[in-house]
Amino acid sequence: MTDYKSLPAWKQAMSVAHTIYAVVDEAGLKTTESGQRIRKAAVSVPSLIAEAFLDLSGRDRDDVLFQAESKLSEVARLLSDESLQTALPADRDGLIREIAALEESIRGIKAAHSH
Repeated sequence: MTDYKSLPAWKQAMSVAHTIYAVVDEAGLKTTESGQRIRKAAVSVPSLIAEAFLDLSGRDRDDVLFQAESKLSEVARLLSDESLQTALPADRDGLIREIAALEESIRGIKAAHSH
């Protein structure tokens, strides 16, 4: 069994989640619907990556990683929400690149474990 905390994808997912939490908090949006949705989606990504390697649910690893990818896509989509636009960090493109790199890492895990 792989220690999920040693996976670069899990570390990247934690970084994205921390960044999203900080952005939402700094903007004072944590009680808004869009703020709650993006935070929930962001924190679920590292949780799902961990679940894929802990096999807590009995689900197929690829299914769980697909769900992580879906949540990450939701985060990216919610970043374009009008209520979050003014709150995004100056380096919005950097955050988008970080999300894209995480998506690539998850695809790499799926490819490496699909044999």
